[in-house]
Amino acid sequence: MARPDDDDRMDEDDDALRWAGDEERGRALPRLGGEREVVADATDDELDDADEAPGSGGRRVATVAFAVPYLALAIGWIFSVQLVDSPSQLFGAVLWQFGEFLAMLAAPLWFAATLTLSRDSRPRVRVGWLALGILVLLPWPIILRFLAALQFAGSLT
Repeated sequence: MARPDDDDRMDEDDDALRWAGDEERGRALPRLGGEREVVADATDDELDDADEAPGSGGRRVATVAFAVPYLALAIGWIFSVQLVDSPSQLFGAVLWQFGEFLAMLAAPLWFAATLTLSRDSRPRVRVGWLALGILVLLPWPIILRFLAALQFAGSLT
């Protein structure tokens, strides 16, 4: 059975959840579950039309622009590991093949790690890490063979 002073306690509890000036800012109700209810009542169109965080468009463009070079790096390393012969001893050959496997996975792993770790940072930071990854992960065996072929072709003329 409810006591008469229970209503007064409920009002005091509601007052404890409010700050001075909440009414002027449009936050008259406590925020204990209101956000979940709003999201649950929103339709898909309303969620799509919601304002995005500043810089998220640039972040999306940078991600798409760097996806193709990282795919090219992964393919380059797949071709690159086929150019170099592995050692003849068993232990050396196993380690060599493991290194080749890691070389093929390095570009996708760098891309995924950069996207994951720079989720809350500025787009400029994400672009910087992605650009650094492209420079570090170049498939050097193919590039050196290409440069040697150009030098050889230049010496023929």
